[in-house]
Amino acid sequence: MGAWGSGPFENDGAGDLIASIGHGDFTFESVEWAFEDDYLEVDGGQIAVALLELVLIVRADRKRDPATQDLDLDSFTSTLTSERLTWLIEMVERTIASTDSELFELWDEQGPEELASWRVPVVDGLEDLRVLSVQ
Repeated sequence: MGAWGSGPFENDGAGDLIASIGHGDFTFESVEWAFEDDYLEVDGGQIAVALLELVLIVRADRKRDPATQDLDLDSFTSTLTSERLTWLIEMVERTIASTDSELFELWDEQGPEELASWRVPVVDGLEDLRVLSVQ
């Protein structure tokens, strides 16, 4: 694994997502490959967490991470339908589940404190997204 950190943009999957948005070629269809299997590989989990954070930046005025400071999120924002938000909730739920999520397993292997440093902010963000999706 290249980049590795507990923040939503401190990994390779998020870096690729940021690059795609920056180049203007992001679509949700372009990342669906990462979520096709029953077992969620690390890329899918990383993309789900990064998408969650991006949605919270544009919809909940969350402070931008330095990785997103120069990113134009207008075209990304236009793709955020209620169906996409529902889909994202499901993908983040898969990511933080203890079964069938490689990203969860990798953090779990690091020990309970490291797992919590990654998982707790994601769970909190997921709750924020659930609130946003019903508004």
